[in-house]
Amino acid sequence: MHKATLHNSRIYYFLIPLLFILVYFQVFFADYAYLDEIHQLWHNDDNSNFLMFHTQGRWLTGLLFKKLFSSISRIEQIKYLRIFSLAGWVLTTFIWGYFFRKWLRAFNLKQELWWVSLAYFICGISVCVYIGWASCMEAFLAIAFGLLSTNTLFINLMKQEKKIQLSGKAISASLFFGIVSLFIYQPSFGIFLIPFFLKYIDRKKVKPDPVVITGLIFYFATYIVYYFCFKYSLKGYHIEASTRTEVHFDILKKISFFFSGPFPQGFSINLLFYAGSIFSQVFYVLVFVAWLVITFRRNSPQGFTGKIFFVAVILFLLALVYLPSMIAAENFPSYRTLFVFNLAVFIMVMESLFSLAKEERVRKTWLVITSAWVLGTGFYAFNFQFINPLKKEYSVLRNFFREHYKPSVTQVYFIRADKFLFSSQFHTKVYRDELGAPSTYRDWVPEPIIRQMILELTNDRSLAERTTVVQFENEAIYNQSSKNIDRVNSLVIDMNLLFTQ
Repeated sequence: MHKATLHNSRIYYFLIPLLFILVYFQVFFADYAYLDEIHQLWHNDDNSNFLMFHTQGRWLTGLLFKKLFSSISRIEQIKYLRIFSLAGWVLTTFIWGYFFRKWLRAFNLKQELWWVSLAYFICGISVCVYIGWASCMEAFLAIAFGLLSTNTLFINLMKQEKKIQLSGKAISASLFFGIVSLFIYQPSFGIFLIPFFLKYIDRKKVKPDPVVITGLIFYFATYIVYYFCFKYSLKGYHIEASTRTEVHFDILKKISFFFSGPFPQGFSINLLFYAGSIFSQVFYVLVFVAWLVITFRRNSPQGFTGKIFFVAVILFLLALVYLPSMIAAENFPSYRTLFVFNLAVFIMVMESLFSLAKEERVRKTWLVITSAWVLGTGFYAFNFQFINPLKKEYSVLRNFFREHYKPSVTQVYFIRADKFLFSSQFHTKVYRDELGAPSTYRDWVPEPIIRQMILELTNDRSLAERTTVVQFENEAIYNQSSKNIDRVNSLVIDMNLLFTQ
């Protein structure tokens, strides 16, 4: 297997774009507008997209969105931004594969991890969200620059492990790439810690070595420099920071958040985690306990106390990987923030699993099973939990609107979709605002999507802006208000009725 993963890696690199296309083929033709996408499209000619991201510390993302969303004008063209994200993830997976192969050579880790990590880069649930939701299209850039940052520093450190002496060129390059990554999407910069995290696991000693400690110091230093750059950039544009950038240091609450949000999702190993599911609750615990038992039985630090501290340090490093969300005031463990954390847990668990296999034949079997698991769960999450229901939701709305709208309509009464509208037909389960929920369930969607569809039908933006959109959370509230509704020159849209017809 060593030869297959390292020396014949060209075969695997050839498979990467093919697997991306196999999993995400619908991106090339599916029409829908999911949540923020429609707001960003409707407001593509003003500065709101830039300001929204800049105030959240994502200055470069603001510039990117302002440029790309202003280049399209129709809902059907949003797919081009998703294709941009898809192409970016193909490139980023190549970068990961190239760097990760170098790191594996420096560790005493099984080489099968190389391919299985590529499978995760292709089909991780977070990647499904990044590719299917154009509002997250920037994530691959943050990961790519984070990889450039950590590889620049890590390779230099490994060349002089006994005596740490970094050149100014290496420090400057790593710092620059890191700050760029943070200005794109802060949670993605956790990728910086991955080689240092793996080195700590590989040594199996409680005390981190100088390379790991140097990496941690540089990690924190990059955040500090970024913070001052962010504050300076706000002054340059004369704007205030978003409340989402507020820092929160309630340690007990954050520990509770860590073990109730990121932790179970990470140890679910790319299986969608639902807090209300008994299976989900049991599955991640079994995975964690299995990893814990393997870790205790291996050549980890001698003595029970040493093993406990070794595991504690690993969990602490995982929390540091998720640092931006761990110190943010908002506790929201969404999949779009969890890619690096879940990747770290996935590699760690797979490394333990492969360590049990002493024969190459057994490792090959595990490699096939785990790769099939990741590809299968990713394919299911993207196509059946995400894109298929959204396609139908937009299709029924678009067809109804095209058939019944007339330029004389001055008011549109919009009954929003039920949160669990997709469940009965597509067997979806709602996970926050990312998977399983209708786009028209949220209150910020009806107005821009109706006005955008009017614009596309009439090519008259002023007419779309003059049209009043009145929304109702459900049919009961609409019925209570129906006596006061002006039915002349108006159009009533009931998303629940349209979807189930």
